[in-house]
Amino acid sequence: MVWLVCAVLAAGAIGFTLFVRERDVPPAPVENPELKHLETKRQVLYDNLKDLQFEYHQGKLSEGDYQSLKAGFLGDLAGMMEAIEKLEQATGARSKEVTSQGPEDKEKLKHGKTQPGVNVCPFCKTENPSDHRFCGKCGKALAP
Repeated sequence: MVWLVCAVLAAGAIGFTLFVRERDVPPAPVENPELKHLETKRQVLYDNLKDLQFEYHQGKLSEGDYQSLKAGFLGDLAGMMEAIEKLEQATGARSKEVTSQGPEDKEKLKHGKTQPGVNVCPFCKTENPSDHRFCGKCGKALAP
């Protein structure tokens, strides 16, 4: 009896895997390779900034070197973010946006209870200093 049950289960498993039709399998999502490349470069720039800050705090870099390298990385990052945004607008794609909001975030935005000199990101609702062009949390462009 056990052999019969095992044989039926084995035959069912083999039959199921061999007779799955291609139309039953959902198509893989199409990814834009250029967008993926730009997002990878953006992540590398974020990692470089994090490493730069760590080395500065460890005393391996002088203030002048730190500021000049940081300015260069931030300039590259701003250009990268603009390129990603243009490509997303052109293709209609949206990358990893955070759409959930906490109740306190909704209340702040509803009643306008934000500090002066603070920009609120329209995508993730994070407060950013007014001199920032991109959100510090999600990296999207802030409204001017």
